Amino acid sequence: MKKTILYKTLFFCWAILALTGCDLDLQKNYDYEPSVDDPYVKVTAWEYFQDHKDMFSEMIAAIEYTGLKDYYTQTDNKYTFLALNNTAMQLYRDNEFPGMASITDCDKGRVADLLLYHIVDGEYSSYGQLQVEPMFVLTMLKGENGLMTMSVWKNPWQAAVGKILVNQTGSNGKSPQRQAKTSNIMPTNGVIHIFENYCKYSK
Repeated sequence: MKKTILYKTLFFCWAILALTGCDLDLQKNYDYEPSVDDPYVKVTAWEYFQDHKDMFSEMIAAIEYTGLKDYYTQTDNKYTFLALNNTAMQLYRDNEFPGMASITDCDKGRVADLLLYHIVDGEYSSYGQLQVEPMFVLTMLKGENGLMTMSVWKNPWQAAVGKILVNQTGSNGKSPQRQAKTSNIMPTNGVIHIFENYCKYSK
């Protein structure tokens, strides 16, 4: 008896919901208009870093400390800036200068070499300049320690498709492979790829 009453009650509630829902308008057609984020930021690399100080405060301090600001502010040449966020800069300090609390406490020449290695002569993005196969590029760090390869990740089954790879495993001695967290930001003086770990050449 109780089950019968329960079933009738549920049926009654369902019927009310069904009837009240009949007054709803049919969903209108919607034309989907796809769009892509504009990669062009219309500022120099230096201005971009200044606009994102929460992410690049340590790199900004390193640039000012070493006197290399002109690379990031000039507009006569196109450079590829491998931007190191605060996580990457802290890893650099922890690994290369253990115990140092600030980048300005580290050896200035070595910090300059770090930054110069992360500036590539020319504009390299995944918009045609880079291929799946690693290619050697010219960094601003002269000599053997300036050797670097770059490529673009284009495996369609990976979420990282289109991301930039530096020193892909086996392409440049024993250099550790690094993958950009964010790729293809286009300031007025080149292209920026953001990394959470620093790049370096190892034989």
